[in-house]
Order: sequence, then structure tokens, then C-alpha cells
Amino acid sequence: MIGRVIDDDLFGVCRRLKSIDDGYFVFLNYKTGKFEVHNKKDARTLCLVLPYDRLDERTVRHVLYTRAERAREIYERMERENARLEAEQRKAALDKALLRIS
Repeated sequence: MIGRVIDDDLFGVCRRLKSIDDGYFVFLNYKTGKFEVHNKKDARTLCLVLPYDRLDERTVRHVLYTRAERAREIYERMERENARLEAEQRKAALDKALLRIS
């Protein structure tokens, strides 16, 4: 990997991530231009690639949201959303079919 570890930042995001888990560190990947959160406690250190172009409060919230402890809740939310979308698609298809019949 080509990049650098970010030890400190203007908003203290790196420090706040370490307070969540002392193994967390932020890496700026020069190849992708993305910030990555890694955990030195894991063999595969990459935890997530941040969807933001700067480190700020969103980073801390995103890390807290995506933690493994919340995996079940995230999965259930995705399932509910997928079911809602599927119902909308079915209704739209039925409405379109009924419109053709009339």
C-alpha cells in the first residue's frame, strides 16, 4: 500500500477513533485517494474505506455505525428496506399491467 498513517488531525478524529478501539488507525491511501480505517489488532487490518474526502464527525459516526456489534441490526435494516423496495416494484408492475388492460 502506498500512503501514510494519519496520527493527528484538526478535529481530533484519530484520537476519538482510538477511544472507541485503541487498535484503530487512519490511513490515507495515495493510490485511491481514500481514507481507510484499520485495526492493528486484526491480521487483516482494513476495517472500512471511508466514503468521505475529509476526516470529520461523519467519520466517527460511520465507524460507530459499522462496528461488528451492530451487524445484526444493520442486516435487519437492509432486509426491511429490500422488502419495502420489492413491494414498491411489485405494486408498480401491477399498476402498469392494469393500466394496459384498461
